[in-house]
Amino acid sequence: MILSSLFLLSQAFAAPNLSLLDPGTHCVAYRAEKTVLFVSTSSVIGKNCDISAQVLPEVGGLYHIEVIVPIKSFQSGDEGRDADVAKDLKIDVKPELTFKSKAMSVEEWRALFAKGTFDLPGELSVGDKSYPIKVSSEYLQVDDQPEVDGIAKVKFEDFGISPPKVIAGIVAKTKPDLELHFHLLGSRILGADSIRLEEKK
Repeated sequence: MILSSLFLLSQAFAAPNLSLLDPGTHCVAYRAEKTVLFVSTSSVIGKNCDISAQVLPEVGGLYHIEVIVPIKSFQSGDEGRDADVAKDLKIDVKPELTFKSKAMSVEEWRALFAKGTFDLPGELSVGDKSYPIKVSSEYLQVDDQPEVDGIAKVKFEDFGISPPKVIAGIVAKTKPDLELHFHLLGSRILGADSIRLEEKK
């Protein structure tokens, strides 16, 4: 997935990452806002870099991107909170989250990447159910390597989850909004060459 050098460099310098994740990382993260004891408000961020991603073929010449996220690998700096998050994400039903993008032809994928910024629809599975999701994405070129960055702004209820009221044993009110962040390296997406954007000569 490579765009022409000038186009990609202009895109990279024109806009920062959509997500809170750094260039060169292959990770996902979540961010939520909590109010502790009804007084102080702060962000809760959980990061997970034990993910895997691949491009998979379907019947009819279509391809989709699949990202597997082990729930136990989310780290927020608080083991109790991480245990609560794992429970909320139904780790006892399924040990990982799975994002599956909409399936598209090679030409459709290449046209999407050529835009630089785009919305990517798909489904996120939590437990034994799948939920529709749309992620705002950005295609970047960093040190001659393609990277895809993005964010989905959703609500807990979109995935059948109630905002936590007790986090690691502390009474806390979590806002209903939730941010899902990702940053993927093209070199670590298996099968990415099948839908890569050919470099302009």
